[in-house]
Amino acid sequence: MTTKGKKTPTKTSQKSASEGSSSESSQSESESSSEEDDDDEEEEKEEPTPEPKRKKTPLATKPVLKQPKQTKEMSLLDLDDFSSPSAPMVTSGNIVSSSLVTDLEGLSLTDTSLAPTVISPMFSSVRTFELLHRMTGEGLSVEYIFSRQPFTPDHRMVSVQMQISNNSESDVRNIHINEPKLQSGMRIKEFKEIESLPAGDSTTVIMGIDFCDSTQAANFQLCTHTRQFYVSIQPPVGELMEPMFMSENEFKREQGKLTGMNEITEKLTLSGKYNSDHVIVQRVISAANMNRVPCGADKEYRFAAKTVTSGTLVLVTLTMKDASPALLTINSEKMVIATMLAKDIVQALTQ
Repeated sequence: MTTKGKKTPTKTSQKSASEGSSSESSQSESESSSEEDDDDEEEEKEEPTPEPKRKKTPLATKPVLKQPKQTKEMSLLDLDDFSSPSAPMVTSGNIVSSSLVTDLEGLSLTDTSLAPTVISPMFSSVRTFELLHRMTGEGLSVEYIFSRQPFTPDHRMVSVQMQISNNSESDVRNIHINEPKLQSGMRIKEFKEIESLPAGDSTTVIMGIDFCDSTQAANFQLCTHTRQFYVSIQPPVGELMEPMFMSENEFKREQGKLTGMNEITEKLTLSGKYNSDHVIVQRVISAANMNRVPCGADKEYRFAAKTVTSGTLVLVTLTMKDASPALLTINSEKMVIATMLAKDIVQALTQ
């Protein structure tokens, strides 16, 4: 009986041990499960790592936000907004003819002058000068004009256009310029040598001369393969200028600076055949290479130019008066040129 009583505690101890082990295992399992849960929670906490990718998504959506702005800009640049004002600009250019510009240029009071204000001389209306007569040149003749075009190689030179004709029965060779005799400061840019000019033919060449704002003649030799001819070119004072584009206000402002010793006046009675604006303007421009300036005053004409060499302003005002002589006023720092120009303009309007 005693032995049976002793064995029971062992069973109970075994049971307790087993229960302890089971409890420890359950605890370990619970701990492992809790660790797994913790690991799961940590993994769940670590899962927000793709947040940088989410941060990029706003960058991708930025162009989408800019699209409304672009659409607004495009709406502001809609072609329909500009089509309406462009139409009258085109039609106005078609309506205003060059003949109307000549009539309207004198009515402008703004600072801008109308585009076709320069009255360019036609070749047939320009005065022709003789440089070499065919009798003196033994069949070779030369005529020249002041073309009133810029001399491209040097804009401070006056452009002289020559027409050389061979009136002989044989070819003329090696036509060129030699030994120029010029006043101090004057220069010549010769034309390229003509190797041969057949009998009965003509050719046109262009040379440049810097007259230094003076009417002194340029002397030189015109040579061929057999002869040398001494010739000279003397410019009219009006050919020493080039047209100047000015508005009425600019003209008045510059004229106000050129008074006193820089002003000359002449009274004249116009010829009866010069009774229209067009004829008066044409006569003045034929005497001097000038540009007409818009003028709002009635029976008043203004012209502007600058000398080719120095660029000195030359301003001309012609004022018509009823039952009294007209008044010619010239303003310039070059008083020698102004005096000579006044004489030529008076002669052009009275003869």
